[in-house]
Amino acid sequence: MKKILFISIAAIGLFSCGGNKEKDEVKVELKSHKDSLSYVLGAMNARTIVGTPDPNIDRLDLEDVAVGFSMNLNNNKPVDCEATLTKLFGPNFQDFDSTYAKEGAECLGKLTGYAFYQDLIKMDGLNQVDLKIATVGFRHGLLKKDTILADAQKQSLVQNFLKEMNEKNGLKMFAKAKKIIGAQLFENGIVMETVLAGTGGSPSATDDVKVEYILTSAIGDTIQSSYAMKKQSGSKDAVALKLNGGVIPGWTYIVPKMKKGGKYRVYIPWDLAYGDQMGRESLCFLIELVDYAKEGSFVKPQPPQMGVPQGN
Repeated sequence: MKKILFISIAAIGLFSCGGNKEKDEVKVELKSHKDSLSYVLGAMNARTIVGTPDPNIDRLDLEDVAVGFSMNLNNNKPVDCEATLTKLFGPNFQDFDSTYAKEGAECLGKLTGYAFYQDLIKMDGLNQVDLKIATVGFRHGLLKKDTILADAQKQSLVQNFLKEMNEKNGLKMFAKAKKIIGAQLFENGIVMETVLAGTGGSPSATDDVKVEYILTSAIGDTIQSSYAMKKQSGSKDAVALKLNGGVIPGWTYIVPKMKKGGKYRVYIPWDLAYGDQMGRESLCFLIELVDYAKEGSFVKPQPPQMGVPQGN
């Protein structure tokens, strides 16, 4: 199950509705910021279901999905639901067995509700959400009825919430990192822990490097792993990067402080990572410095583009 809260904001406005029984309309009055945020987060979670291109979603009763969501906003993992969805959609999720339509629809809601609840706990954001209102928002999102707020307001609410959560969790991550025995603290806020000391030299800030890395969020979720990507692609080569303009500012600063052959865990503040465009998320990298060489050795310069003036 994909992370629920980190849906692309561009997903707002994408809906798909199948033939569903209409029940009495659930009214909701958004009296506070918490009410509005809860409603929008619930509606956005609905888009993880109805925003998919899978035509079989249209064959489900979305009211049953909404019931499942409301039933499982808790710590009780619906352990049998994945097996039920396999029965409903087939082992490759390309079939549809109507025998399991009702049970499967509820399971889809249960799994979504459970993942939503767990994400809120991990982000320490549960106290900012009214689950009853989130449930109403979820149902309205499924049925394309979440029109209480304008899209621009929805986007602003979610973006500000994620920034607030990311900043708070980033501070928690750094508070722990600074207590690591032997960790190096730098004036720009970066913290580096030596996992395995390297015995080779160190690159300059303009060199190319070959690295292996694992990227995790401030709450410990793995975002990307070069080891996993190599396994999937069958590649045996380390990742080649240029430190001069080819990586985030935190890497340009900290990689030259590493030694070839070493492994380092690096904590990078959001302003030296991807900034506001990624919601002010501070990051943690486990970096293995495999090799380094002069600029252009591993990453070949891009040829000038036609019509784009080049500097002297």
